[in-house]
Amino acid sequence: MSAKNLQSKILVVDDNPLNLKLLSTIMKNEGFDIIVAKDGIHGIKAAEEEQPSLILLDIMMPGIDGYEVCKKLKANPETQEIPVIFLTAKTDSEGVVKGFEVGAADYVTRPFNRIELLARIRTHLALKKTSDKVIDLERRNSILAMIATTNHEINQPLTVLTGNLFLLKESIGIAKLTEGQHKLFARLEKSVDRIKEILAKYRKADSMRLKKYSSDAQIVIFDENENKN
Repeated sequence: MSAKNLQSKILVVDDNPLNLKLLSTIMKNEGFDIIVAKDGIHGIKAAEEEQPSLILLDIMMPGIDGYEVCKKLKANPETQEIPVIFLTAKTDSEGVVKGFEVGAADYVTRPFNRIELLARIRTHLALKKTSDKVIDLERRNSILAMIATTNHEINQPLTVLTGNLFLLKESIGIAKLTEGQHKLFARLEKSVDRIKEILAKYRKADSMRLKKYSSDAQIVIFDENENKN
């Protein structure tokens, strides 16, 4: 059993209890984390909730068949990147082509060849891992570009604000400032310094992390202290 496979969650969708048991046994013996669904509706729900690394999907099922399930999965942004391998007894070229047209990554015919099945699963898990890294890199680059633009756009008015704040204080005369005005200027200057600190922190790309902010949003954090909050 490979310990590293425990990080790979596989969803098996099949209406045949014997097939589910056989596939679950094979997958569990290889150290994979297995989720099972006995029909297409429950398969779609499990894919959305569990976010598996890969889906083994039977084509011929009552209700909605595997083709329709795959179409729905690929139409959903939350599940469209999960690779789908069709499980089928059909070997005709038309059925295979239709499977690829609805978004399947591969197919395996019954009766299963254990070695072939595991080889295809590992291949698509490796491809998914590579794809995830590319997506993460693209997301990171987009964030860095946004940060650079933000720094540039904010620095210009901030420079004007800092300069005019200094000129305003000089025009009034420091000696003539009331206690209330001193406090007001101090608050303004502290806020300006805080903005400068934030902009400087945003330039430290190496410490950039993503943190969940709400159920459908993330925020960028930059240092260990914020990461603990």
